[in-house]
Amino acid sequence: MGGHAVVVAVAALVLAACGTAESPAPGAEGGQGESDVTTGSTDGDGDQGEGTGAGQGTPAEDGAPQTIGPDTEVVGIGTVLQAEPDGPAMLCVGGVLDSLPPQCSGPALEGEFSWDDIDAEEQSGVRWTNEAYVGVGHLDLTVGPEGTFTLTRPLSLDWPEGFAPPARDDVDFPQLCDDPTADVGDVDQAARTGSGEGFDEEQALVEYLQGGELDDYVASWVSDGGAVFNVVVSGDPDQARSELREIFSGPLCVEQRDLPSEQDRLAAQQALHAGDVALLGSAAGTVSGQLEVHAVIADQATIDKVHELVSEWLTPDQVVVTGHFQPLDQ
Repeated sequence: MGGHAVVVAVAALVLAACGTAESPAPGAEGGQGESDVTTGSTDGDGDQGEGTGAGQGTPAEDGAPQTIGPDTEVVGIGTVLQAEPDGPAMLCVGGVLDSLPPQCSGPALEGEFSWDDIDAEEQSGVRWTNEAYVGVGHLDLTVGPEGTFTLTRPLSLDWPEGFAPPARDDVDFPQLCDDPTADVGDVDQAARTGSGEGFDEEQALVEYLQGGELDDYVASWVSDGGAVFNVVVSGDPDQARSELREIFSGPLCVEQRDLPSEQDRLAAQQALHAGDVALLGSAAGTVSGQLEVHAVIADQATIDKVHELVSEWLTPDQVVVTGHFQPLDQ
């Protein structure tokens, strides 16, 4: 049956340094949040498959990971902001504070940058663009507070010729069993749904899952227009179903997968964001069950550091690392 993008638990919690909303396409107004430019393959929430080895760079034609080094020409997208008249212009990555003037952070723009190439506004000594621009150049995160992005060509409203930014897959929230009421055949589901009892049970189930009461809980979502609750656990699914039936008598599917529990993912996220690594955010893939990490750039050093920080709770195949900046030559 068709899925429904209503997630009923805190599995999609985001611990972000700068926000996690997606950034617009080149030329679109706004610029809040992350780019769709990613490094590394990920099944995200659109696939129930196994992990991808934590996003080991962009695959080359022979299938081997493409190394991102200091001399690699990369592509990034964002609005442009200069916070002080004598300060550097920066390419905003991550979130943009929706104020007037706006606020953001990102690498300082050097090289082939000129305000004459873009449309900007100015107020209170702050200069910024409302449109998202694409930059091509060399990223160095070792310089200054946010690094530098040395452009090798002027900023543009268009992606570079021949560069294809990965498109996000549509999220699919599948129903995990054929008959979600097989074990509660004596319950009148129509009467239950038509009364306040059904709503009360649903709220109780959500609170139970969010409260961490279910051992080995991984993730949950609803499908079939919101009628069926789907719960994934890493332990015994029959035991989990029996426990949940104490508070919920509606359509319910429970499935076991070899994935980290939500508590382990949350602990890993906290350690990750407390560590010394350039991140824009992280979130749990609701259906995939993996920890999805969005970094400024997914070079090997960043990937290795992410693995190190979360190793107490997660294995490498339970983590997917993507980057805002991606190699120009894919």
